[in-house]
Order: sequence, then C-alpha cells, then structure tokens
Amino acid sequence: MKITILLFTLILSIATSFAQEEVKMSKKEQKTELKRLKAEAIREIVKSKNFVFKAETVNPMNSRTKALTSDFGIEVRNDSVFSYMPYYGTTYSHDQIIFKDSPMGFIQPVDTFTTKRTKKGYLVEIRVTNVRDVIDLNFHINLDGLTTVSASSINRQAISYTGVFIIPLPEEHSESENDKR
Repeated sequence: MKITILLFTLILSIATSFAQEEVKMSKKEQKTELKRLKAEAIREIVKSKNFVFKAETVNPMNSRTKALTSDFGIEVRNDSVFSYMPYYGTTYSHDQIIFKDSPMGFIQPVDTFTTKRTKKGYLVEIRVTNVRDVIDLNFHINLDGLTTVSASSINRQAISYTGVFIIPLPEEHSESENDKR
C-alpha cells in the first residue's frame, strides 16, 4: 500500500514537471499563433473593404511630426470614406483658404479602391473626389497592425499619418429588453 502511494506520488511529480515544461513551450506557440491570427484578421478585413485607421501622429511635409491628442481617424466602409483628420500644410488654391474646416475632414464615396500584398503587409490605395479636389489615400498596413497613411491632393501639399489599424471585435448578439421578458 505504501509502495503504491509512493509510486503514485512519484508519477504525479514527474507528470507535473513535464506539464510545466510544456506550458513554457506553449507560450511561444501561443504568441506565434496570436500573430498568425492577427495577420489573418487583417487580411480578411482588408479584403472586406471595411476597416478603421486610428491616427496617433501627423507628419506634415515642411514641419516636424506632431502627436495627436484628440481622437482622429479614417473609416472605410465598402464604398465610402469617413475621414476625421487634421491638416497642416500649404494650400495651392486660393478658394480653399476660406474654409475653416480641415480639408481632410470629409465623407465621400470611393472612386477607386485597389489592394496589393507587400512583403510586410498590404498597400491599400483609395481615391476620392471632393467638391473641388481629388484626394489619394495610401494605407501601408503592416501585419502587426501598425499603419501609415499618406494623403496627396491636387490643391494641397502631401501629408502623412501614423497610427494603428483597428481590428473590430466580433459583434455579440445581445437580447433586447423585450426579448428577455
């Protein structure tokens, strides 16, 4: 009886030590799997043409990089672009000076949308036509979610933004109050 308990304790301690080693190895595997899943999610979102870019810094052509403290971003929804971005730079057209709003703040339909796979991620090129301007937005999306957006226009200096590509959380279907009753 004592030998059985001793043998059981010995087997349990050996199994525990192997399990601890397996956990250490699985952390690396979990990290690799997480990167793979994130890259897959980015691929699917780019393919669906529904994504959100949250800007953290702005880099005007003739100025230093500035950190953005407010919530700025660009949302692409199938056939439309919702841009809430600041603009720092030179305007080449005199009729654009009278506007007090940012020329990068607009809601416009997409004229062209192209996607290219690059070595480190994706390049998404979007062209929108504003009332008096044509704006080209180039999203350089890394597989880890870091993104650079460069915006060029006919009437203004080019500008670039850096930030993150937001992967939306899966929607949870919650019951309304009437369904619960």
